[in-house]
Amino acid sequence: MKDERFEMRRAGIVTNPEVGEVYTRRLAAALGKRGVEVVETEESAREASANGSLDLVFVLGGDGTMLRASKMYPGRVILGVNLGTVGFMSGMRPEELELGVEKVLDGGLHVQEYRMLDVQVAGGEPQRAVNDAVLVKRRPHQITSVEVTVGDEKLVSYQCDGLVAATPLGSTAYALSAGGPIISGDVGCYVLVPIAPHSLVSRPMVLGEHQAAELRLTDRGALLSLDGEEPQEVPAGGRITVGLSEEKVRIGRTDEWSWWRAVRRTFL
Repeated sequence: MKDERFEMRRAGIVTNPEVGEVYTRRLAAALGKRGVEVVETEESAREASANGSLDLVFVLGGDGTMLRASKMYPGRVILGVNLGTVGFMSGMRPEELELGVEKVLDGGLHVQEYRMLDVQVAGGEPQRAVNDAVLVKRRPHQITSVEVTVGDEKLVSYQCDGLVAATPLGSTAYALSAGGPIISGDVGCYVLVPIAPHSLVSRPMVLGEHQAAELRLTDRGALLSLDGEEPQEVPAGGRITVGLSEEKVRIGRTDEWSWWRAVRRTFL
């Protein structure tokens, strides 16, 4: 992670449709009052992001909306106004919306970078995940068998309901619910966490930034979902390669939160 400061001239807004327009209007008014141009349409915002003239993307919603915004505007700084349930990725409280805009424009925005996950199904295109890649069984009454290989070493074969590969940022999401560790956001690693393993000795594994893992489905197919998006079928015998990416997601916050301060605020 690293902190940086910058000036803002143009901003985009991504809103969860369930939130309504009240916060959008408040945010646009607060920005306009300070002379910041608000890019109204998604098409215009994408164009501004592509040519480098979009300085910041405000996200009105929860962590799911933050993940969606990170895919819509790769490389842009995203600043979440927490209107969801958990809000670990958010950097501004809704009751402080106007005050938060003032902090941003007065140089009080802190930008932190987190590495993503590279994911590729054999025969498919490379993909990236901000939080996690989740492999789950297709039918409730069955289990799935996932063989994990790193380099030339076959490490383990999990008999489980599924497997989560998570970045340090994603270690606070599904991986945490499945019994994985919370990993500090500045650590160069990722974690593999089995979901409901059918063994008393199955444990999560933390892998280094230069260690790619191959996940092979040994007996039946499963579903693969990246950051909670629509899952894709992976057939029996299918192989998935995962590893820590060099690409990063850039998250802004209006207060100088450390990683562990954010963890305490959200979970404790």
